[in-house]
Amino acid sequence: MKKILKGCDYDRIEEIANDLIEDLGLSLFPVNCFEVAFLLGIEIKKYSELPEIDRDFVVSKSKDGYSIKIGNKYIIYYNDELDRNRIKFTIWHEIAHIQLGHLETDCTELYALLEEEANHFAAFIMAPLALVHNLGLSNPVEIADVCEISFDCACNVYEHYIRAFRFPNIKNTILAGRIVRLLTYRPKEVA
Repeated sequence: MKKILKGCDYDRIEEIANDLIEDLGLSLFPVNCFEVAFLLGIEIKKYSELPEIDRDFVVSKSKDGYSIKIGNKYIIYYNDELDRNRIKFTIWHEIAHIQLGHLETDCTELYALLEEEANHFAAFIMAPLALVHNLGLSNPVEIADVCEISFDCACNVYEHYIRAFRFPNIKNTILAGRIVRLLTYRPKEVA
């Protein structure tokens, strides 16, 4: 049976993400996942840099990315053949597993729920609905460009935005969220 996140689960995940941003003293959006991993002491390794036997193991776990705890150290492995924006989502997704304590459990029954939680954490940091609204982003193309995310991810964010903002109490809760006070948009530099 598939587990579904409830409103309180979303709130808990978003507060953990907000705490991470605040605790690390981050203030600029988009937030750099590689910088966050470095600040958290998480080692990041590309699939292509692994010996074949190790690469086969991590690919068997996930074609995108995989995280593991060895002793007190966390390592994130990622498929460096993916699109740049997909890689960033994967890194955020794996940081989410670490921050949400997912690597501390071995319950395969909860796999779908843990994946949904990690996806929400990653999307929340990469494209917060309050910032999407405050920046006046009105379609997935704009969201993808400004938030530096894949078009598929931007479509999901946009769909979530449209659904959530139909309800005034949800819209007001989102707009009053802590992430708006924590992050300031930094336009990307034009080369």
